[in-house]
Amino acid sequence: MTKLLVFAGTTEGRKLLEALSRQFSRQTYGNGLSVFACVATEYGKELLLQGRLNGIHIHAGRITQPEMTALMREHHFDFVIDTTHPYARVVSESIRTACAESGCRYLRVLRAEGRTLEMERENCLFFHSHEAAANYLDENPGNALMTIGSKELYQYTKIQDYQHRLFPRVLPMTGVLESCTALGFAGRQLILMQGPFTAEMNAAMIRQLNGRYLVTKDSGEAGGFFEKYEAAVETGAQLLVIGRAEEEEGLSLKELVGLLDETCGLTLGEAFASDSSQNLESPVDAQQRDTEDSARQDTGSWFPFFTKISGKNITVVGAGKIAGRRIKTLMNFDCNVTVIAEEALSEVIQWEEEHRLTLRRKRWEPEDICSADYVLAATNDSSINHEIYLECKNRGISINVADNKDKSDFYFPGIIRKNGVTVGVTADGKDHGLAKRATRAIAQCLETQLE
Repeated sequence: MTKLLVFAGTTEGRKLLEALSRQFSRQTYGNGLSVFACVATEYGKELLLQGRLNGIHIHAGRITQPEMTALMREHHFDFVIDTTHPYARVVSESIRTACAESGCRYLRVLRAEGRTLEMERENCLFFHSHEAAANYLDENPGNALMTIGSKELYQYTKIQDYQHRLFPRVLPMTGVLESCTALGFAGRQLILMQGPFTAEMNAAMIRQLNGRYLVTKDSGEAGGFFEKYEAAVETGAQLLVIGRAEEEEGLSLKELVGLLDETCGLTLGEAFASDSSQNLESPVDAQQRDTEDSARQDTGSWFPFFTKISGKNITVVGAGKIAGRRIKTLMNFDCNVTVIAEEALSEVIQWEEEHRLTLRRKRWEPEDICSADYVLAATNDSSINHEIYLECKNRGISINVADNKDKSDFYFPGIIRKNGVTVGVTADGKDHGLAKRATRAIAQCLETQLE
């Protein structure tokens, strides 16, 4: 059985869970898939339940890192999928730590890049800087509860009528009072209070001030971020967030769907493709993509060269589900396959016993690839895959990284062999479901036409 734990709270998380829920309507997966979802608030749970998530176990409420570890150890999840917000740095760090302690594989889903200002969630906008947030407030009317401290308030004094629209909540200290007064904040505009503040108190303040916005820094759990978020949701105010975690490594939602389809034998890609409401792209992105595709006449990124691998040494690091499928494909070709893995699937062990490959039951080391012509990095640890990638680049060895096509020199396609004909199928690594459907269609064609 495949067991998944999804930390939700974003549009990507909701779409993923809805697609996973539809897998339970297929008898093929009903007994072979278990999905557990965690959301921070009851409101988040309500949003998920609006999608009628059949078969998904949903936990509402924040859980600590030790509680995450205990949950993972209890259920032994195959994948822990982090779809939390980019600014929820503390949460992601806790999830990664829990995965490391429990031995579960961590997958991070990244938001689409390229926007200075982007909608992160209902009632929430993200800004890279105080200046950008001030520009937004200057262009949009309404009162704002400011919870950013006193040091950056000067950047908001350029806002028209700021002395009547902005309500800073700052520490009750003499120096702070003097600096705020010097900027023009005084009287009922200035709230001198020290936290912690509950969501109810934040909501009461927003209502009292007739606030349309709540401005905060990316403060995480320690800074009361979730209480501010809950208050914004309750009152209908927009939460303006300044700051974002440093650039992360991870997968796009499309890449994650492809990985789960290939690893777990699911058909999530087909579910997304068959339901326009589950399109992974926004309408604007889709329109831009269609325009670009038309202009480029559907030009591809991967050219299907057929390379002679007879007698070549191919080293595969890893012997799990993904590696097993690729090793099985290589067994149909005249090449020397060496597998490096501490643990291996039973079929890989059987192939070794049949002398069809060499299996070294050990932890990967750089010396293991010194005689390789090609390397496949297919472990369940992205950091190890990255180490292998760096070593191959240093040695000038062509590599395929199973969980990161951007680091791959060659792509491992769907392979069909029939009556001396070899066909390789790929969708440029973007849509594994489409590639699988094409592979099946071509295989059926060859079966009926080549006799």
